[in-house]
This record gives sequence, C-alpha cells and structure tokens, in this order.
Amino acid sequence: MRRTLLLLIGVALIVILIWRLGPSEILHVLSALEWGFMPVFALGISHHLVRAGALQLCVPQPYRLAYRQMLAIRLSGESVQSLTFTGPILSQPVTAWLLERSGMSLRDAFAVTLSEYLAFSFVTASLSIGGLVSLVARFSPSRFIVGFALVVAGLCATFLIVSAIAIARRFYLIGTIIEWLAKRRVLRGRLEPDIPWINGLEDRLLVLLHDSPARFARILGVELLAQAMFVCELFVLLRALHVVVPIVFPFVIDTVLKGIDIAFLFVPMQMGVAEGGYVLVFGTLGLSTAAGLSVALVRRARGLLIAATGLATLAVLTRHSAGATGTSGTRITDPDQRS
Repeated sequence: MRRTLLLLIGVALIVILIWRLGPSEILHVLSALEWGFMPVFALGISHHLVRAGALQLCVPQPYRLAYRQMLAIRLSGESVQSLTFTGPILSQPVTAWLLERSGMSLRDAFAVTLSEYLAFSFVTASLSIGGLVSLVARFSPSRFIVGFALVVAGLCATFLIVSAIAIARRFYLIGTIIEWLAKRRVLRGRLEPDIPWINGLEDRLLVLLHDSPARFARILGVELLAQAMFVCELFVLLRALHVVVPIVFPFVIDTVLKGIDIAFLFVPMQMGVAEGGYVLVFGTLGLSTAAGLSVALVRRARGLLIAATGLATLAVLTRHSAGATGTSGTRITDPDQRS
C-alpha cells in the first residue's frame, strides 16, 4: 500500500511538472528529437550488453555459460526492476533464479548475481561522488542542493569504505546485517534466515572480491564502460534536442542523477524522482528545465522499451525447464548442487 501511494505521488509530480513547465514547451523540445531516438536507444541497450559481459566474468569455474544466455538473463532481470514496484529487491533474486535454471547451484547463482551488482554499485557510488563534488565545486548551487549533495556523497563514501573494510578483513557483512535485522524482528513474516548458508554465499563472494583482485578489476573496468554508455547516450540525446553543452555536463547530470536514485531507492520505478531530479539539475546548471524534463521522459521511454524486450526474453526463458540448456550453457561439475 505504501509503495502504491509513493507511485501515485510520483505520477502526480510528473503531471505537475509538465503543467508548470508548459506542455507546449516540452512538446517543442521533443519535436526536435525525430530519428535521434535511435542512437539514444542503441547506446541505452549497449549499457546492458556490456553489463551482461560483466555478469559473465563473475561466473566461476567450472561453469560454462554463453554470452547470449547471460544477456537474456540480464535483460530479464532489468524488466523486473523497471516494471515492478520492487526494483532490485526482486530483480536480483530473479537473476539468480534464472542462473540456477541454467545449471548453477543456488548459492553460486546468488554469488554471481551479487558480485556483478556489487561491482556495479561500487562504480556507481564512485561516479556519483565525483559528479556531486563537481556540481558543488563548479556550479555554485543553492544551499539546499549543496546539503543534499554532501549527504548523498557521504552515504556513497560510507558504502564504499564499509564494503572495502569488509572485503579486506573477510568479514561476513551481509550475514551480520541480516542476523541483526532478524533478531530485532525487522524482517517480515516468519522468515528465519539461514545464517550459515548466507555466510557460505559470502565466502563465494570473497573468492572474487578478495582472492581474485585482477579478475575483479576487470569486472570493475567493464562496469565503468557500461556507465560510460549512459554518459554518451545523454550527450547524444542533448545534441539531438539541440542542447549543446560541454562533455562535462552530461557526466555531471548522469552521475548526480545516479546519486538521487540511490537516495530515493525506495520509490517504485523512481517515478517522479527522476523527472524532478532532471529539472532540478538542469536548472542548477543554467539549462532549460523544460529540456531537463524532456530528457527525463525520453530516457524513461527508452528504459521501458528495453524492459519490454527483457519481459519477452523472460517469458522465453521461463518456458524451458532447468535442464534444457543445450550447448549454450552447461555445467561440467557441481559439488555443491544441493546447497
């Protein structure tokens, strides 16, 4: 009920923004896009093509999963994240479930899913700090925006520091947090977490994060390339809308918006938050707020199209039984299949 209310508030905020900024002005900006949406969509889908490669790099021996299979799983998880109220809370388990159906043990499937998501989160948090600091240092925003930027940057920095300490000391951070929540009855229902199983999952995470630094560095590099696709997409989109700005502007806009997404992760589909964030950031940079809302609407449309593709992919994947992997994904051996 609470998430439904937040969604409705977000939709109402979008309507208010369109009304306040002027529907005719927004339509005028969007009319310049024409066929410019095609390269925008191509760069948007490229982000997921690259992240599928990062997901594949996280797969441990002795598994052999083809790239096209990882791409299908990646797009399926994205559809769940973009089209449901749950966001990453459900999309990551769905990704792990699809990996299990491809022949992995459940614990290894979750380890692969969380490894990629953590690498993505590390890069996102780092870029968000850079974008927020650039916004404050170069563009003299209002005190409210400065305060908000410092709080979000602090949250990102805390996440990175705590994660780095946990990895370096091989500390069971996830298991400790879940156990603490369970003891205080924060977890809903009668959920009784299996802490030894969760610790075993973290052992697999640490094999990649702590014991394989070169491999983890490659994954971080791939995730950085995936984020660069979004910055390039925004640059192309701004040019298509005849908003000519230096390359630093798309970087600041995209990374600051990532920070806003982190701060409002609890809002379903980021409805209203993304649109309001674009208007706020564009205004702070001295750009047209109508262009900011137009960019937000185009990127949401692009995201929905990709999510629809992922939904079709998910429907295809779920038709097949867990053992029907064919030659595209096979399991050589798995001593922990019953974990």
